[in-house]
Amino acid sequence: MGSIDDNTSGSYYPYRASKTALNMITKSLAVDLKPKGIQVIAIHPGHVKTDMGGPTGKLEVHESVNHMINSIKGINESVLGKMLNYDGKVIPW
Repeated sequence: MGSIDDNTSGSYYPYRASKTALNMITKSLAVDLKPKGIQVIAIHPGHVKTDMGGPTGKLEVHESVNHMINSIKGINESVLGKMLNYDGKVIPW
């Protein structure tokens, strides 16, 4: 919902705007904290079966968490300041 490039459905203006703002904060933090050795990314958990995601979610909570942990373990300098999907793929801004 925070990707301008991936917005094909429109709507949800306040929610999308807040997510886009989070992306800018992520990028700025990545730049500012890099000299201190702190790695910053945003990560999308996927469509998870939760109260928010609903029963049509594609992932169970434990699946999403396991994927995100593996993605975090595999981050490198090329993805710092970017938004990653739960599977580690970069989501275009």
